[in-house]
Amino acid sequence: KTAEDLEAKYSMDTSKGCYMYYFKYKGKQYCVDATSESGRFGRLLNHSRINPNCRTRVVMFDDTPRLILVAKQDILAATELLFDYGDRSKESLKAHPWLSL
Repeated sequence: KTAEDLEAKYSMDTSKGCYMYYFKYKGKQYCVDATSESGRFGRLLNHSRINPNCRTRVVMFDDTPRLILVAKQDILAATELLFDYGDRSKESLKAHPWLSL
């Protein structure tokens, strides 16, 4: 299934939500689907457009692009980790006004 197919499926179940992160690397579009529990901690970071303390970076691993999170500055222990989800679509902002924060 494509990312768009999964988004349509997830939209049918409002109790679950949809947590897709799109990024481009060398002209190709990729998507990380963080909707389901995976044991990976990156899906637990929250959003801040205004004050993120982390950013995403693409690294290559076994000829596959991987998305990692990198601190933008020193972060004190017990500080909430935040990054910009990057979604600026009118539809998303209407459904989730917190994306503009």
